[in-house]
Amino acid sequence: MKKVLFVAYQAPVGAIWVNETFRTAFGMYGEDIEPAVLLMDEAVTAIAERNAPERVGLLPVKIVKKYIEKYGTPVYAVKEDLEKFHVKDIDAGCKAQIISEADVKKIVRDCDFVIFM
Repeated sequence: MKKVLFVAYQAPVGAIWVNETFRTAFGMYGEDIEPAVLLMDEAVTAIAERNAPERVGLLPVKIVKKYIEKYGTPVYAVKEDLEKFHVKDIDAGCKAQIISEADVKKIVRDCDFVIFM
């Protein structure tokens, strides 16, 4: 099984990339691919407890959490970016693993493909 890391780095408000990152990752399970999602830079705001992307026409967090739970999709968020954008109330349903910038290299090396969205 190939490991693919989908990286989102743009803010969820006004951009479709966080939404498309999750949609694409969840679609990989039918292709014998093991996806993971890395949220960095402004995209870390997507896992804030009070974030409501459905208000701007994006995939609702409720659906994202349902599929993360169902498939066990690894979700990573960069600690330094969470601090930079003052994200303190992380939604527990996203099951995000908080990693440091130094850990990003290891996660990238462990994957067969890395796709920046």
